[in-house]
Amino acid sequence: MPTTQRTSQQVFIQRIKDIIPANHSLVDELADILSVSTDSAYRRIRGETALSIDEVSILCSHYRISFDTESSKHGNSVTFNYHPLSSDEKNFAVYLNNIANDMQRIRSAAQKEIIFAAEDIPIFHHFRYPLLSGFKLFYWNRSILNAPGLEGKKFDPKTINGELLERVQSIYDTYLEIPSIEIWSEDTLNSTLKQIEYYWESGFFNNQDEALAVLADVEAMLNDIARQAEHGCKFRGDVPPANSENNYTLYNSELMIGNNCILVTIGGSKVTYLSHNTFNSMATTSPGFCDETEKWLRNLIRKSIPISGVSEKQRFRFFRNKLDKIAKLRDLISSAH
Repeated sequence: MPTTQRTSQQVFIQRIKDIIPANHSLVDELADILSVSTDSAYRRIRGETALSIDEVSILCSHYRISFDTESSKHGNSVTFNYHPLSSDEKNFAVYLNNIANDMQRIRSAAQKEIIFAAEDIPIFHHFRYPLLSGFKLFYWNRSILNAPGLEGKKFDPKTINGELLERVQSIYDTYLEIPSIEIWSEDTLNSTLKQIEYYWESGFFNNQDEALAVLADVEAMLNDIARQAEHGCKFRGDVPPANSENNYTLYNSELMIGNNCILVTIGGSKVTYLSHNTFNSMATTSPGFCDETEKWLRNLIRKSIPISGVSEKQRFRFFRNKLDKIAKLRDLISSAH
């Protein structure tokens, strides 16, 4: 096997090793996925046997990674993976399962971190609140995916899919355990408020109380995030557990972010997620692209204002501004007759 080929294959295999749980055997996983013997799997891991194109494709599909090697750092082509969404409810359930699986894989890694440049509030935070989650799921399916059966329907809390709610709750619980840096801006809350306002003015709520209840969940979410920022860790409840570790840092960027961008560190590998079609995302493990993304994010952080930890004054002003926006929308809905 040529040296350059072996090097590319070994880089690829190492990236797989980085993202599988520490208690999983790499050789057993490859043998199972590729339907080969453990001896054959060992030879591929050591680079003695070249992976075929079909085997690379199978592994890329299974682990949702691309076959970009170190040589791609100097190129200008990047491979992205994404889950195409349709109006079928089962397809949407698969979309949520993919997020859940990705989050569990990140959590299981020894070295892990999420950096989230948030044009919109990171979806994980919405998933803590059943009514707000249900509204988001309904909005995405009705207004973005044009799901059949929802034409002309109003948002009804009684029809929220319980299985999907359980799934998003588990995604949120997993997010709590992953060290994260979030970069928000002046506009980060706007899209959620505009969705609620649009549905209210379009008559897509059954009544005033239900619209106000969804808005109350948004307010509760912001207050909870403010508490997490104060303590520097993610948790449920009013105070963090005694054994909590610092795993949450929040920044306020005065620069426009422009697009939701997530950089994930998982073991020795990195993955970049970019927003796609409103709430979907596309991902790449291209080393060059991820390195460039990290440089951009670190530069954005350097130019941002810390909101978490001891930054009491900045944190109060930051969240006060967003709570004022909620109060204005509440007045708008409450004043309707």
